[in-house]
Amino acid sequence: MKKLIYFIVAVISAQYVSAQSQDYTHDLSGIKKVSIITNTDVEVKAANSGKLIIRNAKKKIDQKAKGLKAVYAKGVDNTNGLGFSIKKEGDVLVIHDLKSHFKRDDLHFVIPSNIDLKINTGSLGDLKVSGFKSELELRTTTGDIRLENITGPVTVNSSTGEVNVVFATVNQSSPISINSSTGDVDVSLPTNTKADLSLRTSMGTVYTDFDLSKPKKDAMKVAGATRKITHQLNNGGVNIRLRSSTGNVYLRKK
Repeated sequence: MKKLIYFIVAVISAQYVSAQSQDYTHDLSGIKKVSIITNTDVEVKAANSGKLIIRNAKKKIDQKAKGLKAVYAKGVDNTNGLGFSIKKEGDVLVIHDLKSHFKRDDLHFVIPSNIDLKINTGSLGDLKVSGFKSELELRTTTGDIRLENITGPVTVNSSTGEVNVVFATVNQSSPISINSSTGDVDVSLPTNTKADLSLRTSMGTVYTDFDLSKPKKDAMKVAGATRKITHQLNNGGVNIRLRSSTGNVYLRKK
């Protein structure tokens, strides 16, 4: 009996909404930066092509809305019903996700590795970025941030999410700032990185396996707590600022 009920519900639901998955491609000629504004989980992978690709973007078809056009408060959908507003502002491509978090599955982008990124995942989205050799400006509210195989420069801010960053190398051109108000900040650097370090947590503890203080028995040693720690790594270099108000700060050798 239960199986029959589930079958009937599924058939009725299908009459109202169906979904089609497709890739959306946008040319990036003349574009130096891509800005993404959404309220859902985002993953961005680097590529060598000159195009932006939104992978498996789902176009949900409401059968009751047949012959009607969706209207959004944040802009006009110019992506053939996928729910994005994409426009060029100088050398910046701005992508607004027009749909609510509850109407959107995770977003997957493929973008050239040399394109600068500015991403805000709003109140609910996690963020993962990998493989970029460009400038990154990233923000979440409650979502976690994970960066892999990047070079920076990078500016990261999260209100309550944890931040994990693994650098392939460290670009020396501009300062690096990584901050979470209540989450842990965990950063891995190549051992030969030249940097002027500034590490701080108000209510947590700073841990590192770099030689910033007297060695402890454990591989990760306590460098300090409730205070600012400064240190020149390999005789100094780019400014690297790691902050957490209530979480711990971890600085690791890669």
